[in-house]
Amino acid sequence: MAAGSTHQVFTAAVLRAGCVSLFEKIGVPREDGELFTDACLDSELRGEQSHGVRLVPVHLARIKAGSIRPKPKVTVLLDRGACALFDAHLSLGQVVAARAMRLAIAKAREFGVGIVGVRNANAYASAKYYPLMAAKAGMIGINRGNTCPMMPPHGGATPIVGNNPISIAAPAGEEHPFVLDMACATAKEKIRQAAAEGRPIPPEWALGHDGTPTTDAEEALATGVLLPFGGYKAFGLAASHEVLTSVLFGGHLFCAGGGAFRPYETPYNGSQFFQAIDVEWFMPLPEFRERMDRMIRAIKAARLRPGVERVYVPGERGFLEMERRRREGIPVHSGTIADLRRWAGELGTEPIGGPASAT
Repeated sequence: MAAGSTHQVFTAAVLRAGCVSLFEKIGVPREDGELFTDACLDSELRGEQSHGVRLVPVHLARIKAGSIRPKPKVTVLLDRGACALFDAHLSLGQVVAARAMRLAIAKAREFGVGIVGVRNANAYASAKYYPLMAAKAGMIGINRGNTCPMMPPHGGATPIVGNNPISIAAPAGEEHPFVLDMACATAKEKIRQAAAEGRPIPPEWALGHDGTPTTDAEEALATGVLLPFGGYKAFGLAASHEVLTSVLFGGHLFCAGGGAFRPYETPYNGSQFFQAIDVEWFMPLPEFRERMDRMIRAIKAARLRPGVERVYVPGERGFLEMERRRREGIPVHSGTIADLRRWAGELGTEPIGGPASAT
């Protein structure tokens, strides 16, 4: 079903079937392709196309180029008490991340808290997907990761740390779960998306060749210099994520020249931190959920500024958008559909939506 000249609308089921078949055809085990696709569809349903199915062609290209293992290889370097450490050997990022969070949840049930580190990892797309696994299990989930250098230190001109993300999710009762998902600057994939769609970017996102803010997405990608929010504060936050990932887990500092999707053959070299906290060790889960509801409702009851209709709690917009897109479908940019169709032709699978979906 068309949605104007730049987007087409699909159900999640149609997108899922098409993407899973592409991964299976290129050599990814079916359950791993399903997990990757479900993580992308979670982003699409929340209105975050930058981390949605547009990443499928990128990952297919990286698998073809050899920078991602199609079949996972994970070495457990340490498993002691509440802690574990994986070497991902550049396996598919979402698959290893989900495995790490599942182990963190299991350890939290036994010890009250579980922490699993991953080194030599690939990108895992939307950081919130994994803490939400803990929230669904009645726990608090926390995730941090490092990426390639993008941000200069306060007063510096050379990018040193990555746009390192953090996500925290906690279950509630009648309210939606609390979900914080943020990087320390605008996600680079949002800039790539703007460039692909020919849109300008806000001037506070990145610097141009002359060292001043730019609204040209292509120029921002060429310089690769992103502006941290809050100046030195966001740089410090990103640096702390580096401490809790590559430094602590013996990974590559600042991804050692990797940490980006392009060139396709370049290893990502990431390090990641997954934590689960079992609230039952502190109080009964129903009591925690009720307290979360009270906190959320207190936030939403704040007096509104002029012209503002409502206050949103972190993650709430995504849940509301998810409800809408499940009813009305997911709009996907025609460029993404064209890329997926090219891969379908190369791999010999049915195009998403069938031949009638050509753009």
